[in-house]
Amino acid sequence: MALLGHASRIIVASAQPEASRGVWEAIGFVDNGSSDSVVRLTDGQILISLLPQEASPLALAYFAPSLQSVGDKLLASGFEISGSNATGWHVPGPGMMEWWIHPATPSTLAQRSGESSPILGYFDAIVIPVSDVHDAAAWAQLCGYFIADQWENPLPQVDLTDGIVNISFRKQDAGVPFLHFTADLDDEWLAEATEAVGERLTVHRDGNGNTSLAIFSMPDACTIMVTPDEY
Repeated sequence: MALLGHASRIIVASAQPEASRGVWEAIGFVDNGSSDSVVRLTDGQILISLLPQEASPLALAYFAPSLQSVGDKLLASGFEISGSNATGWHVPGPGMMEWWIHPATPSTLAQRSGESSPILGYFDAIVIPVSDVHDAAAWAQLCGYFIADQWENPLPQVDLTDGIVNISFRKQDAGVPFLHFTADLDDEWLAEATEAVGERLTVHRDGNGNTSLAIFSMPDACTIMVTPDEY
């Protein structure tokens, strides 16, 4: 089990969750146990929740069978946490990322199929811009993540996972976290993606005219970046 819990969801704060749902469904997400107030979706690889809240950066919510156990471990590692064993824990992390730990229930322990997204392709990581990737990675390792890959050039980057969530600390200017996928960005893909989201899609091309980066500007200031799967 990952230190923080048995399951996790990416949290998107949304002024109008039901209105935002349509854009997510257009790129291949489907319902995954929505309630009257929370829209829960999955593309087969990640689970997201659109919460009716004021706009804020992406966050991660974990669901643990024992909040006391998680809280004790975080406090023993010197983390500054807020909350309680009754309500859950809040842990501010590197960059503009926040972690939340809630009680596990049957509805929050939804499983993923693992299938690739029909448009986005394969999920790579939640990218978190930070000033020092190594300090951020050391912090994450205390939370139960382990380093999957790292390099210094062209810019320092450390990729980590806890078996549930992949995160990537990248040395960049301060900015909000975003989602990174890889896909086969050929002409057929471009036509399908454009039909799905229209002007929400921005495409960058290399010197040969091939698509090198696709940016989906999702509702609620959420960004998804897709790069060619051979990168």
